[in-house]
Amino acid sequence: MKRKRALLAILLMLINLMACADLDPAPQFGPNKLGVHLLLDDGRFQWPVSEWENHLAYARQAVGAGGYVTELVRLDDLDVAKWQQFMDLCAAQELTPILRLATTFDREAGWWNAPPLDDDGRSYQTAAQAYASFVAALDWPGEHHFVIVGNEPNHGDEWGGKPDPVAYARFLQKTAVALKTADPQAFVLNAGLDPFTPHTGSQPFVNGMWYMDSGTFLVEMVAAEPNVLDVLDGWVSHPYPLGPFAAPPWERTYQIDIINDAPAPDFSTPPAGIFNRGVNGYEWELWLLDQLGAPQLLVFITETGWRHGEATYPSAALATDYLDLALRGNDGRFAHFPETGWTPWLADDRVVAVTPFALDGNPAEWHHTNWLDIDADGRITGWHIDPAQWQTAVGE
Repeated sequence: MKRKRALLAILLMLINLMACADLDPAPQFGPNKLGVHLLLDDGRFQWPVSEWENHLAYARQAVGAGGYVTELVRLDDLDVAKWQQFMDLCAAQELTPILRLATTFDREAGWWNAPPLDDDGRSYQTAAQAYASFVAALDWPGEHHFVIVGNEPNHGDEWGGKPDPVAYARFLQKTAVALKTADPQAFVLNAGLDPFTPHTGSQPFVNGMWYMDSGTFLVEMVAAEPNVLDVLDGWVSHPYPLGPFAAPPWERTYQIDIINDAPAPDFSTPPAGIFNRGVNGYEWELWLLDQLGAPQLLVFITETGWRHGEATYPSAALATDYLDLALRGNDGRFAHFPETGWTPWLADDRVVAVTPFALDGNPAEWHHTNWLDIDADGRITGWHIDPAQWQTAVGE
């Protein structure tokens, strides 16, 4: 009898421990998921620091208190005093920053350089430590210090002309360890992958650069470094609409483009209803991560959105409606649009943040994505994509 009671006590203790583990397996985040991607610096062009305060004030108008702002910081611009001004402005506007750690842009070649290798020709410790020292030196406005390591490395133009999943896996691991060692509050996120990118095999694409489909890139990362996904605290996704960048949110598809002599994908077709392209493309990424044995990760949508105002893209008004629908769903608000066919981002418990691209880029290049009307000197003249109709979703 005593033995039975002892076994029962142990069983109850284990059940209680498992229940407690299920209650709070992940960090808690604020209720406001809405955000916007900033282009104070796009890697080639940077607005004067004197204009940043006004840009952040408009970001707060768009996303509300506690909303997120994603911003690129280059490896050759890790100026703590300068970027502390950005952090202080985020704090003043009650915004949560997400920093995307970028390398440097080669204007002559037209690509982002791969991160510099150490003298051994294999490691990235020097670059990783530079990023980590910078992140740790900043006074962040929130509990979680959100940091993205790179951007769309399955693009040749984001990795020195040719993607290298093995090298990116090593770079991600080395940088994640350095970040967390220097700053225990660092919340490490992967570089978002582009699900529309083809696999070009041994031949370059029409622009002279090589590309790799996102699934193959991810599979080859894990094959090279089996524990690479364990360093992540969340998953960055870039679920752009079809079109590309033009279709309504209910249009989604599963498609992998293989061209030249590229090999067939070394991963399974997903179950029915899971699509890699469209506003819920992260569902396919989460499915593939699960197939690869990755831990469960919450999603940070740091790029998405509709191009607008040109012949092949929706008008600004229609793009605004599509973004509203993707965020909140329909619920009878738009009689001429479907009620179903996608999962609204703000209603998806897997999604922590949504920062559409982009608020305030140089209009010479980014006028078709900008939410703001803005002149060549960075002065804001008003809204191009007006966020007023979805502000009720964030309590503004």
